[in-house]
Amino acid sequence: MRIAALLFTMACAPVGQGDGVLDPDEIPDVGWFADLQEYHHDVGGRATIVDESTIEITDFTYDGKGINSRFFLLIDGEKFRDDYELTDNLVRSDPYEGETLTLDLPSHARFDDFNLLTLWCVPAGANFGDGVFQPPAE
Repeated sequence: MRIAALLFTMACAPVGQGDGVLDPDEIPDVGWFADLQEYHHDVGGRATIVDESTIEITDFTYDGKGINSRFFLLIDGEKFRDDYELTDNLVRSDPYEGETLTLDLPSHARFDDFNLLTLWCVPAGANFGDGVFQPPAE
């Protein structure tokens, strides 16, 4: 019972450090990038919005462990939701070491619906790593 309560609490916790509100200057666009911050399982890399329907993660690292880990898009600081799931389960026996992943945005996703990318362990309700999209340097 305690484990179920802990998992429920984790799944309802905000993801990221933001306020859960997407201000106009935080809406990502083509060329914006997010450096993934590692919380668990050696997650790292840089996600870049390539076009209106694609995000590319370069130099992606992840030890491949976990239960059912997938990339999702959220608003920084909002509670986890699975509206914008980008991948199937990424758990595997071999680690990801400097790989490039191409992620297709769901057809219903719009740039003003997200500004954070997270590698989320679905059953545990755990954030393995995330990054907030930033504009490219001028």
